[in-house]
Amino acid sequence: FGIMFTQTVTSLLHDGESPLTQEDQDSANRFWGTLPRSMFTLYESVTGGISWDEVVAPFDGASLLLFCVYIALTQLAVLNVLTGVFCQNAIESAQRDQDIVTQTMMANKQRFVKQLRQLFKEIDTDGSGTVTIVELEQHLQDERVKAYFDSLELEVSDAWALF
Repeated sequence: FGIMFTQTVTSLLHDGESPLTQEDQDSANRFWGTLPRSMFTLYESVTGGISWDEVVAPFDGASLLLFCVYIALTQLAVLNVLTGVFCQNAIESAQRDQDIVTQTMMANKQRFVKQLRQLFKEIDTDGSGTVTIVELEQHLQDERVKAYFDSLELEVSDAWALF
């Protein structure tokens, strides 16, 4: 873009009969006279360092349209990059959250299994290593056992269904 704008202005200024006023010629030379200056002008235009109206004074329809296309593409590219960075950070954050949730669920499951094993050891009153329906029914009458099952969110109203 910088090369095209520099060449356009240089052609306008060195054609002999320029349609530009002396003020516009000075402005065109100031903003677009050299390639580095054109590139800096484009940078300033995109970052808000200079008014677009000032820098497009020497341009006619086609060059003006190309300048607008440059601004639009640059703005969209910057917005696209910023959106991409934001989305990537959100995805990484969600992944970390998912890892934490998974770890918490696994820790809770291990704690839950450990507590159930301990409870069934207590229910196994004869020490056989198995729980009979009779042992289970006896312990389900105990308010402490009922409260324990409630804390584990297990419905124990029917011993046979639980067994």
